Amino acid sequence: MVEEAVLHVTGKNKSSARQQLDKARNCAKVLSFSFLLFVSSFSLIAAGQAQSDRRVLRTIRDVNQLSNIEARNAYPVQLEGTVTYSDPEWGLLFVEDSTGAIYVNVHGMSTSFPTGNRVKIEAVTGPGDVDTVLVNPHIEILGRGDLPAAEHRKLSDIGAQKADSRFVQTRGVLRAGDQPWKRICFRIFDGDISALVVVPQVSSAEARRLVGATVRVRGVSGVHIDQKGKVVGALIFVNRLEDIEVEGGAAPNPNTLAAIVNKSNPVNELSMAELRKILLGERTIWRGSRKIILLLPTVGSPERQTALRLIAMDESNYKQYWQDKAGSGAPAASASGFAVNLVADTEDAIAVVPLADVKGSVKLLRIDGTLPGESGYPIH
Repeated sequence: MVEEAVLHVTGKNKSSARQQLDKARNCAKVLSFSFLLFVSSFSLIAAGQAQSDRRVLRTIRDVNQLSNIEARNAYPVQLEGTVTYSDPEWGLLFVEDSTGAIYVNVHGMSTSFPTGNRVKIEAVTGPGDVDTVLVNPHIEILGRGDLPAAEHRKLSDIGAQKADSRFVQTRGVLRAGDQPWKRICFRIFDGDISALVVVPQVSSAEARRLVGATVRVRGVSGVHIDQKGKVVGALIFVNRLEDIEVEGGAAPNPNTLAAIVNKSNPVNELSMAELRKILLGERTIWRGSRKIILLLPTVGSPERQTALRLIAMDESNYKQYWQDKAGSGAPAASASGFAVNLVADTEDAIAVVPLADVKGSVKLLRIDGTLPGESGYPIH
């Protein structure tokens, strides 16, 4: 087709036509070669860029510098670090190196990696609930090492996720946890700020004795995720119960009684005289016009006897008192756990329960300006 077009343009002068045709062909070859050279150069540059983008990440800092969107590209990772928390049943592994800390998803792996072990990890990056995480890991134990020094962090920092995955130390007052997990579960408070504290052990009497104490907690800062995958609060993963240390001596007696109300109740404190009036039914209305719903410990329990001593009565006297006063039975609950749950769900309820049963779902009242465990607290 090209040859016919050249001959048509040049007429009968075939020699000239042949010369024009050769020039056209040479020009086409030059253009074709130049284009191929450009395409090859571009491909090499693109391949080089892709190779650069797929570089192996060798420190936790390198991994943490990725955004969650970038982490979806599954960058290869090879690094060494120290185990700060391991719970294979929940698929949890936290590791630190000198540059940072990170969560390694070990779901489906049954191996436990003891705290303090040095490990070598080959994995790829993936998006996490807060920051980039490591997935599909191959982990080799290198030997025993030392835990990093715990960072001193306020509970507010942990709640704001400013130390995510870090091995930290914080302080606060322990309350019983309200999660149905097969773990020791507390809630630690610093004023109105709180976080869950989870220890991968079965609950025990020793754990109960920590409730109400001001403590120092060492563990890994994490987040509490609900069933919908939403972050609902802070969580501290603690390796063992011994990593929770009581400040200022012994913890308060877990059988110490506490007065609790619903979180929406504006009352934060009662005097001992006011509490006695409520126990005796002499005060039946909260500030305003809402009727007080009173719950006391189970009949026959030691806690019940302690509560009745506050009003100088025994069970028989108290039962007769309410029969004469209102023609009804004396206030009680089937169990302290039931009372706590009822207070959590009922705006006008108040209950007197063992301190060890108090959960973060209710408000703990000060009595004469003091909380359980503080000097001068009157209900014991």
